[in-house]
Amino acid sequence: MVRLRSVPRLVAILAVLGGLTLSGTGDPLSSRPRVMKAGYLVLAADFHVHSFPGDGFLPPWDIAIEARRRRLDAVALTNHNSMHSWRLARWLSLTDRAGGAMLIPGEELTAVGFHLALVGITQPAGWRQTAASAAATVHAMGGVAIAAHPHKQSWPSLDDAALAVLDGVEVAHPSIHVWEDARRDLMEFYDRARRVHPSIAAIGSSDFHHNAPVGLDRTYVFARTATPAGILDAIRDGRTVACDGRGETYGPPELVEMTREDCRRDATAPPDGETPSDRAGMWLVWTGLVALVVLGAEKA
Repeated sequence: MVRLRSVPRLVAILAVLGGLTLSGTGDPLSSRPRVMKAGYLVLAADFHVHSFPGDGFLPPWDIAIEARRRRLDAVALTNHNSMHSWRLARWLSLTDRAGGAMLIPGEELTAVGFHLALVGITQPAGWRQTAASAAATVHAMGGVAIAAHPHKQSWPSLDDAALAVLDGVEVAHPSIHVWEDARRDLMEFYDRARRVHPSIAAIGSSDFHHNAPVGLDRTYVFARTATPAGILDAIRDGRTVACDGRGETYGPPELVEMTREDCRRDATAPPDGETPSDRAGMWLVWTGLVALVVLGAEKA
């Protein structure tokens, strides 16, 4: 028989709930102006972000606030072959909270030889399949499939059959700021992808776990509506521009021209501030979660 340490666990649960409440009572960050260009809303997004519980450092509610501080409108939660953090965010009704960026469900499909950022799905896709097959699976679920950090070692698995059905390619990724070979790999792969699939979307992502800031590399999306559906449609149609942490842009020339200054500004501007209640709430939540893990259950 298992007897829970009821009083300490109750205190820990109350700390988590109190922290969530406290972090939601401060003055929200000002809304990011949504500019119309060429008849579309231009939204900033990061489609490759890892979060807790999973293989990321921050829980989804902190991801949403941090993304807003970094002037992002949307973030896709893409843990490796799992969706636990998205399910937690949905259970707590935090997928579109005031003051935070919109959270979109997804996963990083981690297969033998390649990775894909799958965005807009609500259940994991099987990883024991080819990249082309995985993209077809994701399309059947209403999502999009993006080649994640396609360095040279992944190219044999990302063949022309895959490129023909993938929706996007990460051309801006933190690795390009560390290794010049990585920059050449991603640019060469993007050029090849466009030859096979001319309208494939240019994607910039942070691949955030705990080091590179959310939105270090980002994507500007030309969307008809400021909704997950509007964002996914823009990716499918190739209405995107990738922006890297140096302020360089990649994508269709006409869209690049419209977002070049936005990219330079976002790459150099410091993050927006946070409130004291956000900081206090974060510490309460983490204290309560750690306490719940340490307490666990006790045998009678």
